[in-house]
Amino acid sequence: MSNNSLNEESQFDISAKIPALFQVVYRVAIALLVIAAVILFAALPPLIIALIVLGAAALLALIGVAAFHALTCAIKAHYAANAAGAAATYGFPTYAALKASWPWLVRAAAC
Repeated sequence: MSNNSLNEESQFDISAKIPALFQVVYRVAIALLVIAAVILFAALPPLIIALIVLGAAALLALIGVAAFHALTCAIKAHYAANAAGAAATYGFPTYAALKASWPWLVRAAAC
């Protein structure tokens, strides 16, 4: 009985330490990435740095638009599969009504 109790306690100790370990690894990785970026950017002219930052921002924007499009396609599929459940979930009777409630730019990116 006491062996089982010790086993449960050791499992709890391990499961409590795993997030702390990942947090340390994550912080070290971020610190190394920042140091590497500073070393890399120190040797580059400001125009190149600006182009890199703008390119990264554009890439993140494209990824965000693609993710939003996928999300709206999933919502549209939910309406197609179970209109009553989707209406209860999203508060609109149809997907077209939900889409019409968004600004034009958001509608352009939607499914």
